[in-house]
Amino acid sequence: MAFHSRFPLLSGLVLLLFCGCLLAQEHFIVGGQNAVEGDAPYQVSLQTPVGSHLCGGAIIADRWILTAGHCVRGYPASRLQVATGSLRYAEPGAVYYPDAIYLHCNYDTPKYQNDIGLLHLNETIVFDALTQAVRLPSSPLPQGTANLVFTGWGAQSASGSLPSQLQRVQQQHLGSQVCASLLSPYEDLELAPGHLCAYRQANIGACHGDSGGPLVYDGTLVGVLNFFVPCAQGVPDLFMDVMYYRDWMRQTMSGNGKCAQVNQQIIIG
Repeated sequence: MAFHSRFPLLSGLVLLLFCGCLLAQEHFIVGGQNAVEGDAPYQVSLQTPVGSHLCGGAIIADRWILTAGHCVRGYPASRLQVATGSLRYAEPGAVYYPDAIYLHCNYDTPKYQNDIGLLHLNETIVFDALTQAVRLPSSPLPQGTANLVFTGWGAQSASGSLPSQLQRVQQQHLGSQVCASLLSPYEDLELAPGHLCAYRQANIGACHGDSGGPLVYDGTLVGVLNFFVPCAQGVPDLFMDVMYYRDWMRQTMSGNGKCAQVNQQIIIG
């Protein structure tokens, strides 16, 4: 059974019920370190209107945020806000509000695929030293690339609370064959060309609250977190490959999305 980030709190509770051994791992730290100012000026916290952190995301243009589809599916735009410009999601430099949400037409079809979403904001982001758009890729990520940087405010243990300060970890790209082998216990998960796997070692990786977060290589956004097994238990983290979805993003952002290629579900609050 795959325990994943779509229902982060529920999955954690279910996992505790099924595996009492996790109770002995409450202090299990998912090996990140505190980010410092300037590490990830593109990072955002996707939040409820009262400021509770839901998911990560990345600024890709002055009115566009990229995140995972499961982070926004079912939410009206009026029930979300985007916090920018701070290492502490509870103390944002600025808060912006989406006026439309775009989901890939084949979201979660097959399961865990096309899990990508765009938020259009109702005003332009003010860029400064702590708030910047991330560069988008122009070519595929080379196989086996190391020094991938993943950032987020996800929990530091399967039953832990969210850290107050943004965390960062370094990971390495895994080829599809190796990744598929490590993910083989999860029978409902089928790797696709739009997936990108990243891994470093057990005890280092994503946890609850990290969904939708950015994976960056040399200043370029290469992935958006889609699937993880709580939390950093020796299984690769699975990302949507940003290069693979560049055409969908370009069409959607230009207003030229075509349902034959890109099912464009727009949720307006």
